[in-house]
Amino acid sequence: TFVDVPVGAFAQTYIESINTAGITSGCTILPRNYCPNTPVTRAQMAIFLLRGIHGATYTPPAATGTVFSDVPIGAFAAAWIEELYAEGITSGCTATTYCPNSSITRASMAVFLLRAKYTSAYAPPPATGTMFTDVPISAFAAAWIERLAVEGITSGCGGTNYCPNNPVTRASMAVFIVRTFSLP
Repeated sequence: TFVDVPVGAFAQTYIESINTAGITSGCTILPRNYCPNTPVTRAQMAIFLLRGIHGATYTPPAATGTVFSDVPIGAFAAAWIEELYAEGITSGCTATTYCPNSSITRASMAVFLLRAKYTSAYAPPPATGTMFTDVPISAFAAAWIERLAVEGITSGCGGTNYCPNNPVTRASMAVFIVRTFSLP
């Protein structure tokens, strides 16, 4: 389906799955690319998550431009970002901003994925600090990261690591979305 995702490439079947499910149509049209190694921005992540929750035909309510100071009404994905906020999945990157163009880290993604899967009221069991060598019990999102592993949504980034501060690539995002929402 995508020129830059050959058969057998990392996450190729997951990328095809989210394409078939209507969650993405890629990053470019001519040629049709997915951009698997490109980091996912927080704006793009809002679209991925809400389509994962509500399906391919979902359209969020129109943006107001009043929720986050850095997401004006005409900004890319403004309606998606505001709906992610309305559903309680995000409160932004600060009290007044969303940081739509920033890359999403693997630690933050753990929180977003589980809130998207279970609702904003979800809280994972306490962390043990023993699942990944780079995620001690005191680390940001440790409980969320461990829960992702317990549910089989992630096995980390290699060895015994999770790489919590690394950006989520579009290829990894496809894996996360398929596993979180149990897509075929």
